Amino acid sequence: MNRRTLLAALLSTFPAACAAVGMGEADLIVRNARVWTVDPANPTAEAVAIRDGRIVRVGYNDEVDLLRGIDTRVIDADGHLVLPGFVDNHVHFASAARFLEFNVMNVATQEEFARRVEDVVARLAPGEWILGGFWGAYDAWAAGSAGGRSREPFTPDASRVEALTARHPMFLRKFDGSEYCVNRAALAAAGLDPEDPRAEGMEFGRDASGRPTGIVTGEGARELFEAFSPDAFSPARRLAQTRHALAEASRHGVTTFSDMSDDEQLEIYALLRSAGQLDVRVHFRFPLERWAELAERGIRAGDGDEWIRTGSLKGHIDGIMGTSTARFFEPYSNDPENRGRWRKLMVDEDGNFVEGQFLQYMLDADAAGLQLTVHAIGDEANHLLLNYLEELNRVNGPRDRRFRLVHAQVIAPADVPRLGELGVVAEVQPFHLADDMRWMEERIGAERCRGAYAFKSIAESGAVLCFGTDWPGTSASEYPIDPMLGIYAAVTRQAVSGEPNGGWFPDEKISVEEAIHAYTWASAYANFEEDDKGSLAVGKLGDLVVLSKDLLAIPPAEILETEVLVTVVGGRVVYDAMKR
Repeated sequence: MNRRTLLAALLSTFPAACAAVGMGEADLIVRNARVWTVDPANPTAEAVAIRDGRIVRVGYNDEVDLLRGIDTRVIDADGHLVLPGFVDNHVHFASAARFLEFNVMNVATQEEFARRVEDVVARLAPGEWILGGFWGAYDAWAAGSAGGRSREPFTPDASRVEALTARHPMFLRKFDGSEYCVNRAALAAAGLDPEDPRAEGMEFGRDASGRPTGIVTGEGARELFEAFSPDAFSPARRLAQTRHALAEASRHGVTTFSDMSDDEQLEIYALLRSAGQLDVRVHFRFPLERWAELAERGIRAGDGDEWIRTGSLKGHIDGIMGTSTARFFEPYSNDPENRGRWRKLMVDEDGNFVEGQFLQYMLDADAAGLQLTVHAIGDEANHLLLNYLEELNRVNGPRDRRFRLVHAQVIAPADVPRLGELGVVAEVQPFHLADDMRWMEERIGAERCRGAYAFKSIAESGAVLCFGTDWPGTSASEYPIDPMLGIYAAVTRQAVSGEPNGGWFPDEKISVEEAIHAYTWASAYANFEEDDKGSLAVGKLGDLVVLSKDLLAIPPAEILETEVLVTVVGGRVVYDAMKR
């Protein structure tokens, strides 16, 4: 009799409740699954048992069933793929919560615009402002395309929603800040005549009959309406936004994310945790310039508990590709006078580069035991940041600092080997590739694009490649918190339309297994949490997902059709879409 047959015989002899008495009853068992553990010591299994929030067994169905008791919740995965919960390396949660509440970035018709407004109004208290919008981002380059496709430009018509928004001042911006859309309530709040608005330095659009259209242009428009709109939403609105956005993360199988929001958002997380209602674990990053405050409070890298961790800092060197502000050695191909811009801590009050100013922040924060994570997009920005890391090692000495190169978006070929040599954690968001290829070659040319989103080269350099989303995106692009989009982009190097055929610079494709590793273990490692998360092994936190399709077996195009069926955090089911 082999081992599995013997176990089955034992189980048929003793009731499950009796079997659990001596071994400890599991709170949750997920069985009859194809488990891909991301644990090289035990890569595959059929079932997982969780007790008191942690994994107590990973193995065959009959092994795990030994821990089944009267009160054990059992999920029959029906052969579906089970993975560790996804760890998103980069979100702007407070912005995502606002964006999820209301945005019109990808809206193309007045009917859809009105539906979005109607939806948000139904959830707001009277007097609450409707803000954001970011319309027009996908007019020139259609969402999901590889470039070359466009649509009719869209501009919201405030008159379509005046009745809906009578009790809600509305101030929306175009994605590039060139135009704004306001309703009558916003005009009145700003002290303007809704029938005939006029203000120095601003132009108010009018239709053929002379009535205001709600569109405002001019340098003073933003300042005027922001002066009368709220600096912050009410605590009740922030809490509602947070609950909504946490549910969205759970729906996509994200069990931990690394966030860079404000202090109020951190307080909301703590409030939900104290009430037992925080469904996603949080790795929280403060701005780099606040390093001394954290050091004085005794905070160090990896501090916190299994729900909320701190000790990391986020800095910026340059801008972004979407607004042509990423910093390059050579000018943009479509803008010969522009090489991009350095960010705040890199320059003086007049915008001139200041040698060593940013580096000193890095040296001081690193010496205080805090983790550094720094945004760099353009090839010159990434090059300079690697120079700074070398200086960090020279002055403060080598150690396990897990320096996170945030985005690592366009790397000069000569700098790729340095990533591994310096022990860099490349904090990459692979869906940037699928979205940005709409306009990348137009802006920096094909040759520089060879070093863009170079996932395979980064991994082969010896750097740790970890994945996330950059949710909700920028003012020019939307990045949903959906790991399937990132895995698809990394594996195919295509837009969601399937373009271009064979992939964009296909030599940089990675395997599905590598992409899953980057979205689980590697992102946990980036947070100093690989002992607790990122793989399914005994002793680790009980965070896992059940997927509708087997990513390891399906054609790559079907990754986009894959949905999360169940999300489990600490043995607690926080999302369940299985039909059973």
